[in-house]
Formats: sequence, structure tokens, C-alpha cells
Amino acid sequence: MTAKTDYDMTPQQASDLSGWAQMQLPDRVMMMTHYAATYGQAKLVELFAQFMGMACSVTENCKEMTDTVLVSEYDAHPDRVESINLPTIIGACQGVMLAGHCDDPAGACYGCAYRIGSVANQSPDATSDAEYQLCDPRGFLCHAEVDDDGNPTKVCVGHAKAAKALQRAGDEPAASSPAPGSARIDGTAGPGAGVTPWHNHPEPLKFVS
Repeated sequence: MTAKTDYDMTPQQASDLSGWAQMQLPDRVMMMTHYAATYGQAKLVELFAQFMGMACSVTENCKEMTDTVLVSEYDAHPDRVESINLPTIIGACQGVMLAGHCDDPAGACYGCAYRIGSVANQSPDATSDAEYQLCDPRGFLCHAEVDDDGNPTKVCVGHAKAAKALQRAGDEPAASSPAPGSARIDGTAGPGAGVTPWHNHPEPLKFVS
């Protein structure tokens, strides 16, 4: 199987998942508990594994569609398209771990990487960069506060709180490297050609007319 077809479920399983996806968490838990009681825990585990494959496939297709639309409809250069860091399942998991360093994101911008569910919080590049810079309270900048040239001017509130909390606790942040293709906030290149994260890009993506 390729990454885009790493799932194989029945129409009934897809129907069940479709219904659950439209429910709130308590109802999803209730329905999945009923599913496990009806079909057994092993079947629920298998279904979850299939769902993860489907979720990763959806992520890949969203990236492909975004690239296709930007290049074909808006004449964006392919190299610039690659600098757009979209949310992924892995990025969202990293975001949960990152947000765990900041108990109270009050004062942080709406799209802060330390806010569960924000775009940056689900971006693998943004979360990797933030984790990498946790040793420095001023090492990660806010994407919402920029000057006329698009350069960040303010330290990320969530990051500053998380880094200071770790310092007070005397904990060292877990070793982490920026995701492939990312760049560190201090301007040094991360592994993978040094593509700048969206939250610190020197200028907005421009389309060729």
C-alpha cells in the first residue's frame, strides 16, 4: 500500500466513522464503547488503525490539492508553494505535547502555536521549531506581530511562558530537531534546505500575474 491508500475499511465501517465524526466527544466515546461491546476490542483497535491511515491520506491529499491550486490557478512558483506548512496529524500530536509546556496561554495571539487546535499548533514545522527553541524564552517569535516588511517584532507569549516554566522547574526540554525543510527562528537553517516556517517568513507569498 502507498501512503495514500494505507487503509482498507468496509462501507459499514466508513458509515460508522462518518457518523461519529459529526458528534461531540462524549457521544463519540459512547458510540465507540458500544462498538467495542458489540464487535470486540480488537475490532475497535483495527478500526482506529484504519482511521489513522485514512487521516494521513486526507492530509497528503490536502497538501497536493493546495499545491495544485496555487500553481495552476494562481501561478505561484513551485518553490514558494513548498514553503507553506500545512497542518498534519503528526503536527497536531506535536502541538498537544508543545501546549503541555504552557499551562495558561492567556495573552497569546489567537493563532499561537501553544493554543490547542490553532493552525500553527498543528503545523509540524511550527511545533518543531518552538520545541527546539524552548531553552530560550525569546527564541520563538509571534507571527501575528510583524513590521511593514513582514518581519516578526514580538516574542511569542506562549513560548515565553513555556520556556520560563521549564526553567523554574529546572527541567531541560526534550531533545528535538526542526522538521525537515524548516528553519530556526534565529535565522540558522534547520535540516532540509532551510525553508522558512510560515510564522517567520520574511514576506507574504506572492502570486505571479
